[in-house]
Amino acid sequence: MHRLTRRPLLTARRVWRRALRRHGSENGVVAAMLAVLLSTGVFFGTGALVIDVAQLSLERTELQSSADAASWAVAMRCVRNAADCTMAAQSTVAQTYTTKNIKRGSADSQICLTGVTGQTCSTWSSTTACPATTVTGGKSVEVRTSTKLSSGSTLLPPTFAGTLSGTTYTGTRVGACGRVAWGPPAISKVFALGISLCDWQRMTNNGSTYYGPLVGLLGQLGLFPFLGLPAPTAAAESAIAQVLPAAVLGLPLPSCTTPTVNLSKPRGWTWLYDNSLNPPDANCELSLNIGDEPRGFVLSGLAAGAACRNRLQTLYTTRQPILVPIFDQIEQTLLSLAPTYRIAGFAPFVVTGYDTLIPGVLQSVANLLSPGGVPSLLEKALCTISSCIYGYFTRTVVPIDNPVFGTGSDFGATVIGRTG
Repeated sequence: MHRLTRRPLLTARRVWRRALRRHGSENGVVAAMLAVLLSTGVFFGTGALVIDVAQLSLERTELQSSADAASWAVAMRCVRNAADCTMAAQSTVAQTYTTKNIKRGSADSQICLTGVTGQTCSTWSSTTACPATTVTGGKSVEVRTSTKLSSGSTLLPPTFAGTLSGTTYTGTRVGACGRVAWGPPAISKVFALGISLCDWQRMTNNGSTYYGPLVGLLGQLGLFPFLGLPAPTAAAESAIAQVLPAAVLGLPLPSCTTPTVNLSKPRGWTWLYDNSLNPPDANCELSLNIGDEPRGFVLSGLAAGAACRNRLQTLYTTRQPILVPIFDQIEQTLLSLAPTYRIAGFAPFVVTGYDTLIPGVLQSVANLLSPGGVPSLLEKALCTISSCIYGYFTRTVVPIDNPVFGTGSDFGATVIGRTG
């Protein structure tokens, strides 16, 4: 028989002594390792490298903020005023936003406008490009920012790493890119109220002046300059006479701007139907594209269905902007009562009133609830022999994540989004 022997239990004092002996040995190893690191400069070199990497990361972050802000600012200026959408004019804007977003107050920028007539992009001085995008169509601006010190150097110098390592490293040029695209939206359906390009040009001063529902408040507070918008005028609201039979028969009519004879530019409004003369849907909407040629009755007010009359009344009550087709040509045969209207684009329009020559076809509404002023003598004369639509064209700029652009001219409806 073997006897079981018992090992004496460790007392608290023995456990404590063993712990002291173990830690003492580890302290010696750590001290030795620290001495090696300090003597070879590895410890300080690693810390210096961390500092310089963080400095490069901060530089890249500030340059990206600059590129994003500059590209958005240039795009919005191009939307507001196409005449100023040139690289010569907007390069200064981009440089201003770039400089203000860099903490040290100095950096370089370069822009390129795509899809803008007359603009040719030069060779990039920075190799940092925007990522590829699947967005097609529209117009876009790309802004590239890069390191530039107040001394003129394009290299961000190291703070510690170059000196401690003993190399000839003198710095790195950091860059970033921002790209924003804008253009007319892709349209599926629009309100079936066609308005002439001539009237759009007359009421918007050829696209330079838009009336808006906040005119009174913003005008009193002086906020239009603050928002970077031109102050719309009440004269932008107007009466639009219905397309008259004389116009579609090729007889002279007053032009949109003067009482002189002008047959080259059709004027007025009409209800539109498809090529088979099918009426609009239950919302008084049609599927149209740029270049389509829907038809319209000469006596369109008489032919308008209940859906269009009800929708028009709703739009008048709510003052809701609605996209309407803009036509630039009327094509017809002699004595045709259903000519075709060529679609040039789509514009946001707000109905503020309507009346009719034929009682009972449309509800007669006095144009008294909006500050548009009274119609001109020419408008009064036309409205006595034809029904009139009262309203104004406005501008809508809608930011979206993945913009989808249509074709044709921009008549005040714009979508805008970042694509890089």
